[in-house]
Amino acid sequence: MEIKNEIPRKKRALGRPKGGSTEVTKSNILDAASMLFAKYNYSEVNIRMIAREAGITSAAIYNHYESKDELFKQTVLRMMNNTRSMLSQVMGEGGHWKKRFEKILFGLGEDLKSSPGIQILSSTTQIKMARDPEKYEAMREARTEIGQVFRTLVQEAVDNGDLPESTRVEIAGDLLMAFCFNAIGAVTLHWNSQDYMDSIVESFKNFTQLGLAEKPERKSGS
Repeated sequence: MEIKNEIPRKKRALGRPKGGSTEVTKSNILDAASMLFAKYNYSEVNIRMIAREAGITSAAIYNHYESKDELFKQTVLRMMNNTRSMLSQVMGEGGHWKKRFEKILFGLGEDLKSSPGIQILSSTTQIKMARDPEKYEAMREARTEIGQVFRTLVQEAVDNGDLPESTRVEIAGDLLMAFCFNAIGAVTLHWNSQDYMDSIVESFKNFTQLGLAEKPERKSGS
């Protein structure tokens, strides 16, 4: 008879980590919530699950967040704030719009690598914002700010002659943003290995046909 020597798992003590600050505790809660909201349907997640994942008590969560919905909003806002920081850095570097667009795609790919399941969380967010815009106003404002970056890129593309003057900048900017986040996110649901992320972003970049390579100079005819 084979005897297996299993090493018992050490249980995590519930409560605030020793020496942990309020901000560290809140960050741990958001990390746990982000993982669970991305892994399960919103309705399947509860405070007890999040507390267990974070290694604290449910009461400790309520010390910082009044409800599951509030915790969801703060989880999404943290994600959106990270995106805004990346976009702000890229746009602040200046240079041609095509180069900045490439850097944004690279940054998006890095976010997907570091946060598997983020695309599912994004889809849930879109639905909630559409169904109850007033309740999720802060998320809508963050989305508007992110969208402005893509509208700026589109406007620069029009000014540069890369897109026709008839282009509706507001609509085209929102479409470009949707392509970047939703299309790439949808594909990563099926090609979800980290090894595929660079290929997905590169394929998307080529497929958009936005002329990311410099235009060839026109030959003067006689």
